[in-house]
Amino acid sequence: MSTSLANRFRLPMAKTLRVIHLVFIFVFVLNTVLFWQQGQLFSHGYRTSHLSHLESVITRIESKAQYKIDNLRYLKRIFVESMDDPLFPGAAIVPSEIDDGSGNNRLWVGDLPLPNVITEDSAFPGQEAFEVRQELYALRKIQSLFPLASGANELTADLYYISREGEFIVSLSQEVNSLLISSYNPHEKQGSFVLASPLLNPQREPFWTRQNIAQSNDTLINGAIPVDYRGNWIGLLGIAFNNDSVQKFLASSLPEGTQSAYQLYDEQLKPLTGVVGDINHFQLSAKQLSTIRQTLEVSSRGTIRDGTVFITFGKVVGTQSVVVSTQTLSQGLHEGFGRFSILLVVMWVIFVLFLWGSHKVICRLVRNMGSLQREMQHHALHDDLTGALNRRGFFARTSQISPNYVDYTIVQLDLDHFKRVNDVYGHLVGDNMLVHATGRIQRAIRNQDILGRIGGEEFCIYLPNSDLKAGIMVATRIKWELESSGLMLEDGSLLPITASLGIASHSEYPENSLDQIQALADMRMYTAKERGRNQVCWQYDDVIQA
Repeated sequence: MSTSLANRFRLPMAKTLRVIHLVFIFVFVLNTVLFWQQGQLFSHGYRTSHLSHLESVITRIESKAQYKIDNLRYLKRIFVESMDDPLFPGAAIVPSEIDDGSGNNRLWVGDLPLPNVITEDSAFPGQEAFEVRQELYALRKIQSLFPLASGANELTADLYYISREGEFIVSLSQEVNSLLISSYNPHEKQGSFVLASPLLNPQREPFWTRQNIAQSNDTLINGAIPVDYRGNWIGLLGIAFNNDSVQKFLASSLPEGTQSAYQLYDEQLKPLTGVVGDINHFQLSAKQLSTIRQTLEVSSRGTIRDGTVFITFGKVVGTQSVVVSTQTLSQGLHEGFGRFSILLVVMWVIFVLFLWGSHKVICRLVRNMGSLQREMQHHALHDDLTGALNRRGFFARTSQISPNYVDYTIVQLDLDHFKRVNDVYGHLVGDNMLVHATGRIQRAIRNQDILGRIGGEEFCIYLPNSDLKAGIMVATRIKWELESSGLMLEDGSLLPITASLGIASHSEYPENSLDQIQALADMRMYTAKERGRNQVCWQYDDVIQA
């Protein structure tokens, strides 16, 4: 089949495949977008879940911290009321004699770099000595409440009092007492002690501070409240938490079965505790800390996704601290949202594989149908024996292209004595003769010429863009090809092949149609037969013999 005729069937098939490709691409994109949107919902739910867990941790820390501050408020009120109690001994004593000898709940009195006794009038003359004694005895009176305020729960702390005039520190723990002495110095106005001054704290509100202990890695987290007596600032009542205490409390505040690592930082994002929870050994980079710091300037909560790590953080109101939660991909896969995400990805992969398989199967079916259609079309337009166009295919092809050419020539050909060959040698030899003759004719014509078997032993050749003279030359060449190569029989003998040919050109009768030109060539072929066969005839009265 010629290229143009084949394209008539290939083009619809190509369009069909193109439509199939576009449909499958559309379905793939649509479902991918839907899966992506579902993934975004999971991502939003994952982020919300982590913020909720973080909020729960922060709420527990804030609740316990507020509880401690409320205890301080209560102790402050009792302490001030105790200072107004007139039942004081008449003589002042040294601080070391405050203990009642029982050894229980002893008040440790730590001295700052000033006189270590209060019995010398030169140290605390007049009214000041009396007020110092009032402070000490008021503390002695309320010392039984210190353990209650400190608490024996997961947030273990040590309660303390720092005197402003007497410049001493009192607590239940000698260890904490010594740590506080190295941190506070009211005489030198160092440390966070000055945050309780009326100038910096006119509302007399409680506050939280972080103190690094000199020459050590220890840190004290302090919640403190200023103490005023008769309008004067006399001291600071506070509660101190060490690193271990805060870390234990942070661990106890985590959701059950958490798959994240938590850590507490100060307002400068310096670690206050070690990592607790499901430890993943992930360390925040300087860039991530900077991002957290910038986010907290405009919001109290936030999240960051950095590669395979999801970071959640939030401020702890009132304590000037920040809780940071980190979760790696492997940890997240053990949570509900992680498992749902895996399921979503698996479903998407299964859908893509199913879609790809369906696309391959449908395209193969369409191509097979196209091949079958082309094969059927080929059989409908071609002669099964010789492979040349049959009568229908020949006239369909020539009528399609003839308007494109001003001149064309038709050569009509009939094999001589073909019926006798069938009768003498059999139809098999006759078929072989037709195949052999078709091959010799095709050798004699050009590529653009069209050959068709329009009858039993009748052939027609369409010569586009040619006149009568060119047709005569082609017909003569065909005649010579046929008679110069006979058909080899089984016994080795040659069976000669000759043909009678008639020629008609459109240039002879420009007003005639293709059918009329073919009919004229057919008439001239019969003229060649009547005049003895094996001839080329292009006029009724003029025959050239090879």
